[in-house]
Formats: sequence, C-alpha cells, structure tokens
Amino acid sequence: MLRQCLIPIVATILIGLLVLSAARFLIVFDLVLGNDQGLLIVARLLGAFVPHYLAFMLPLALYWGSYTTARQLTVGSEVNILQATGSSIARTFSALIVLGVVFACLNVAVVGWLQPLGRYSYRALTHHLEKSDFYLRVRDSTFMNVDNRTLFVEKINEDRQSFEKILIFEPLAKGGTLTILAPRGQITKLNAQLNLRLSDGQRILVEDAADPDSVQMMNFKVVDVPVGNASAPFRARGDDEQELLLPELLAQNTPTADASVRDISMATHKKLVIAMSCLFLPMLGVALGVQSSRKRNLYQSIFAALLIIIYHQLVELAGDIGTRVEPGPAVLLWSMYTVFFIASLVLFYKTTTGVGPLMDRIAYSLNRIGLNLDPVTWWRSRAQAP
Repeated sequence: MLRQCLIPIVATILIGLLVLSAARFLIVFDLVLGNDQGLLIVARLLGAFVPHYLAFMLPLALYWGSYTTARQLTVGSEVNILQATGSSIARTFSALIVLGVVFACLNVAVVGWLQPLGRYSYRALTHHLEKSDFYLRVRDSTFMNVDNRTLFVEKINEDRQSFEKILIFEPLAKGGTLTILAPRGQITKLNAQLNLRLSDGQRILVEDAADPDSVQMMNFKVVDVPVGNASAPFRARGDDEQELLLPELLAQNTPTADASVRDISMATHKKLVIAMSCLFLPMLGVALGVQSSRKRNLYQSIFAALLIIIYHQLVELAGDIGTRVEPGPAVLLWSMYTVFFIASLVLFYKTTTGVGPLMDRIAYSLNRIGLNLDPVTWWRSRAQAP
C-alpha cells in the first residue's frame, strides 16, 4: 500500500518542484548572467527556495497520492478482494493515515525552520550579487536601481567594465536631486569596494526643490561613484517576519516595519494550518477516491482537484478576513481547519463502513433531482428521446 502510494506522491512533488523552479529560474538567471560561477549560484538560489515550494507541495502530493491510490485499488477490484479476505476498507487505508502524521511533522519542520532560513539565505545571496556584480547586471539603454540611485547606460563595451553615455540620478532630502552626466566611465575596484569612475562629465545638484537658486552645476574631470561593496555584511535575520523561525513567530508580539501583529499572527497560523492539513487530507482523498468498480464517474477527478483548490483559497480568505475583523486570524483559520477535519473524518468513516462511495452517493442524489454527472449517459438519453 505505502509503496503504491509513494509513487504518485514523489512524482507530484518532483513535477511541482520542477515547474515552480522553472518559473523562479527566469528571475534568478538575470542576476547571474555573465558570472563565472553562474550555474553554481543559480543552483544555490533555487535550492534556497525549495523549502518554500515544499510547504505547498507536501500536502498536495499527499492528498493526490491518497486519492489516486484509493481510486486505482477500487477500480481494479483489489479492495473487494481484500474485503473478501476479512480486511476492512479502513484497515486497508490506515497506512495512509500514519503517512499523514509523518508528513504533518515534516511539513511543520519545513515551514517553521527550513523555509525562513532558506528565504534569508536567498536574500543574503541576492544582496551579495547585487553589490559585488553590479557591472554584470547593467544592460544597454536600460534604467536600473543601485541602492537609492537610478542609473542609465546607453552603451556597454565588450569588456563589460567600461561604459559610454552614463546618467546617474539620486533623490536627496527636501526634494533635492543629484544628477551626474558623463560620456564615459569604467568600473574600478579597491579591495571589495566597487566604484564607477566617470570622466569629463557634469554634476548638477539641486539642494532644495522649493528654492530655484539652489541649483549648482559643476564640470569634472574624474569622479568616483560607489556602486557596491562585496564585503559589506547583509543585515541580521529577522527584520522581515518571513525570516523568523516558528518559535520566534509565536513569541512575536510587536509589529515590524512591514507587518502588524495581526499580519504576523495570520502568517504564523496559516503556515501551521497548511502543515497540519496533512492529518485529514489522506482521509479526504480516500473518501473521494473510493468508487464503484462497476461504473466510473467521469467527474470524480475534476471534483477532487477542485476541492483542494477551494480549500487553499478558503485558507487565504480566512487569513485575510481575520486581519480585518474580530475574533482574529487564528480563530478563523483554525475554525475552518476544524470543519474540514471533521468533514473528512465523517466522510472517511461513512465510505469505509459500507455506506457506499461518496461520489456514487452524490451522483445518485443529483440523478433524483434530474441532474446527471455522467455526460455519456446524458447524451444517450438525449439521443433516445423522441
């Protein structure tokens, strides 16, 4: 049973990681273009984001693996054979419940420790690349930001360390600005400090935007503009709530620069709710996957896929509403979790105690009111109608 279930689980995780990493690859590739260790840095950047993707893929893979396993066993009449030998459906799929407990513990470790550490590592490496490899990221005739400056280079020479027709714009206090124009420039290094050395240019300083007489213009032969420091340490971990470990998040009772206390509470409990969903998703997957071996419901897989999407959207909605209204995000998130947990438990019990497959009961109920889930049967009835 476990071996049969692990195959779709592993396949779902690998496919999901490949798809999500491909999207992230397009973002990180621009950071390392031209770097001598480009592939190694790309691998490190993508590796730092793997825990973030695993947090979503583990519950999804567990749910879909449980569903496909239950569906295959019932379609192949293997469940009927096991029942004939005296093994109940609940006992047959009990290994999936144990697997859900293991996945829940694993996912708590991912969202509580690996995900924030990976996010911080990604930002630290990105910061290092932006500071040390400024000249590799410059593009012809493209505006780019370097710290609080905006830089424009019309032409990059083949060595990628010398440029032509450069514009640097920097906002100052009181609405003032500093603009530097130069026909040429090149990168110089002093220890780990990167400087853009400009030649034969003009410097325009506006000290106060409200005072038109505060404009100063000066021509220069050579001026160095700092554009990065590869040895400058990255900020300490924890300035962003997404970088806090689970114990730190639970103990956080003060707002940060980007998030209120309610936002932090919402993020914390949303992570826990998604992680602990592994406890009931196998039961829900089995309840949806068990079906009559004599008749296949064409809408079963569609309904199973839509249900997990609906659940995820409800988690997001409960978190967003909880940050705005009482009683808060924690109560709303865990209330919704409890509803799904109890519903999954009830459906699993009814499906495994001889009441009948869930989808067959739904189809029967809809047939009684004139709706048919089977398009083939509906088309045949239409064709036979006079």
